Amino acid sequence: MRGLLAAIAVVLAEFAVLAALPAGPLPAGILALLAAAVVVALWQRYRRAEREKEVAVHRERLRLARDMHDRIGRRLALAAVQVAALEVRESDPGRRFETRQVGDTVRAAVEDLHGLVSVLRTGAEAEARFDAAAATTLAAAFIESGVPVELRFEGEPGPLPEVAARAAYAVLEEGLANAAKHAPGEAVRAAVTWEADALLVTVENALAESAPAENPPGGHGLTGLRERIDAAGGLLDCRVADGRFRVSAMLPLPATRTPRSRAARTAAIATVVLLLVLLPLTTVAGTRP
Repeated sequence: MRGLLAAIAVVLAEFAVLAALPAGPLPAGILALLAAAVVVALWQRYRRAEREKEVAVHRERLRLARDMHDRIGRRLALAAVQVAALEVRESDPGRRFETRQVGDTVRAAVEDLHGLVSVLRTGAEAEARFDAAAATTLAAAFIESGVPVELRFEGEPGPLPEVAARAAYAVLEEGLANAAKHAPGEAVRAAVTWEADALLVTVENALAESAPAENPPGGHGLTGLRERIDAAGGLLDCRVADGRFRVSAMLPLPATRTPRSRAARTAAIATVVLLLVLLPLTTVAGTRP
């Protein structure tokens, strides 16, 4: 879009310069028609390129949706059926409870996958929220799976954009999952801190004895997490210190804008556009005898 606006500005500037030459009203009128034709052609070319890009993105999303449903969805559905059969056959109450937990996790994964496939096909994402209730529910799921989690909240919650809400939830989920995977049995401390201009999410756990002290645990999960944080305009830090692994993220909260500043910006943009439109017309009128 910036390139299109720059090209239009160059065309209008050239038209203004040529129209200022003492060549009479006929050349100025021809120049006006040529300038209008060039602007329309540039706009049509820009719109055509945007449509082709949208079609390519839509085709890729459909391909990913098909692959996820066919390759992952079917295996998860089969795993859910198998776990349900084990739950029915199990006679020991303790083992039946553990089997039910595994089944709940698999069924939740199936639902999440169906939601992702729907998003890829339609482009409409479900409303994302990150508050004390969502964080507590997530921590409770890990606690029921045997992960000792201590979750605390600080500050007064504020408005959070959906992209930041999804990133915050992902930080907490990835941190807890990494702790359960790489340091089973170790206590996990998680904190959600609301500050005046940012949301801080931190997950910390002791390293397992077999874990290397120089390389933090995690792989593609942390890479994807960093991409989420970058998209939300935040910062992510993963480090090992004093025998503990710590994941912390800072997500900026939206700044409140007064109506006056927004109106002033709109007026400034309108003024620039009006000047670009009136400048060639004024020049043409000045060249007439």
